[in-house]
Amino acid sequence: MQAISGSEKRARQRHAAPEALGMAESGPAELSSAELGSAQDAVRSLSPRLRAVLATLAAAGILAGCAASPERLTLAEQISHAAADRNALYTSQEPVSGPVRLEEALARALKYNLDHRVALMERALEERLGDSAQMDLLPQLAGRAGLRTRDNVSASSSRSVESGQQSLEPSTSSDRDAGTADLQLSLNVLDFGLSYFGAQAQGNRALAAEERRRRVVLTVADEVRSAYWEAVTAEQLAPRVRSVLAEAREALAFARQAETERLMPPLETLQFQRAMLETIQQLEGLESELASAKAELAGLMGLPPGTSYSLAPPRQSNTRLPYRLPDLEAVAMVERPEIREELYNARNVAIEARSQMLSLMPGANLFAGVNYDSNSFLLNQSWADAGIQVTWNLLRVLSLPGMQAEAQAREELSDARRLALRMAILTQVNVAYRRYQRATGQYARAAELQQVEQRIAEATRSAEESDAQNRLERVRAAAAAVLAQRARNRAFAEVNNALGAIYAASGFDPLPETIADHDLATLQAAIASRAAEIASGRARLPDIPESTAPTASLEPATRAQVGMGAIATDYAMLPPPRPANPARE
Repeated sequence: MQAISGSEKRARQRHAAPEALGMAESGPAELSSAELGSAQDAVRSLSPRLRAVLATLAAAGILAGCAASPERLTLAEQISHAAADRNALYTSQEPVSGPVRLEEALARALKYNLDHRVALMERALEERLGDSAQMDLLPQLAGRAGLRTRDNVSASSSRSVESGQQSLEPSTSSDRDAGTADLQLSLNVLDFGLSYFGAQAQGNRALAAEERRRRVVLTVADEVRSAYWEAVTAEQLAPRVRSVLAEAREALAFARQAETERLMPPLETLQFQRAMLETIQQLEGLESELASAKAELAGLMGLPPGTSYSLAPPRQSNTRLPYRLPDLEAVAMVERPEIREELYNARNVAIEARSQMLSLMPGANLFAGVNYDSNSFLLNQSWADAGIQVTWNLLRVLSLPGMQAEAQAREELSDARRLALRMAILTQVNVAYRRYQRATGQYARAAELQQVEQRIAEATRSAEESDAQNRLERVRAAAAAVLAQRARNRAFAEVNNALGAIYAASGFDPLPETIADHDLATLQAAIASRAAEIASGRARLPDIPESTAPTASLEPATRAQVGMGAIATDYAMLPPPRPANPARE
């Protein structure tokens, strides 16, 4: 038998390959025991290092598949999370050390209110995202390194195209084990332009998040102001309510005893009891109002539920409105956070349009780097390279008309949304202004009614006390005087709430632009200083040209009531009310 040379053996293998391919295409063939044994021998022939790598990859895949199953929260974990969150709610708060004034209530709400904290964190997140977007403008500096191994030599030979005979003996130009490394600096001009627009858009989103925080501040301040005045007026009246309530209960007990002992006619006794029960019901309703108002205020300030605290009225409450309605409208058109947020969103609409137009341009990729390859057959194992590569999706240019139509539609939608928002804000300012005018008139009437009821109660109390009917009238008059005083206090609170609603609707920020520190005392002082600046009419007013400024037409009766807000009351002592004296501005 003649010996077969290596070249002839490889030629036979090449001729046999098409036949084997044809058998494979004709249908699946079962492996014989000899073929299965040869496959096992091939696996055993792998190098130990390569077998270790394959075993490691297989084990990692199995472990990754086993680790994908989720686990439900256990009851112990939920209890632990609830306890930790409950402690986190109140651990960092400064305790209440005395009667809480309006400035302290606002300071506590702005520092500890969870809605405000969420708004602050959202703004901080947008700012961090802006920093990340700025980093996208830098070129890419990528380093790579790798190791490669194989169980046999990577060799190849050549075959003549004309004769079909092997022209070169098998040879190799790479090592079985090799390592590579490179460091590439690249800059895609198109990606740089898109990243620039993305960084601008993210900056606008961060500014819009700050306006959302201001909106939360205005909302929280308005809610705190309303709850504070509701609670402080109820607390001021609480001692008198308890006194009259005790007297009404004694009168009810007397009426029941008179019915039992038949000291009075039955119908008269029942009517007496009904009157006392109605009076007691009204007075008990006043008591419950105090508890609910203080609980609502405690929640806004972030105090733990059930915290005992007292309220102190402002040293002086000046309810005079120092601004004209056109001035308030001009402030709202500039200072309202919703308007500013919408303007930032409009910027992003324009940026998005420019970004889409830029994406149609060709992209040029500039690159430069250094490389290393440990292949011993290379003449130069380390080298540096640089170049430029241009790509352009020509078919994407066909989407230009659609992009332009989309950009125009987005811009028109943004304009319409902004105009609708401005109209809604102007309506809010006018409604708040009318509410303030109505509240000042109602306070004057409530003060007069409270005076009359107080005089009736004093006259009834001085009457003969032996008669049951006189006793009934005395309790009724006392209860009516308390209810009238409560109505008067509520009317005064409504004047302050309406004034605060005007400032909130106009966009007057309760905080100055800069604060030295964020501790409670500094916040309280800053809020008091800002409130004094706004109340004195020294707040900054924008100068909108007459051609674009909204015009407000006031009826003659409305103009006559503009000055009715000059109600300056030292509320700390709540003296006997005097009829309000409307003053013209």
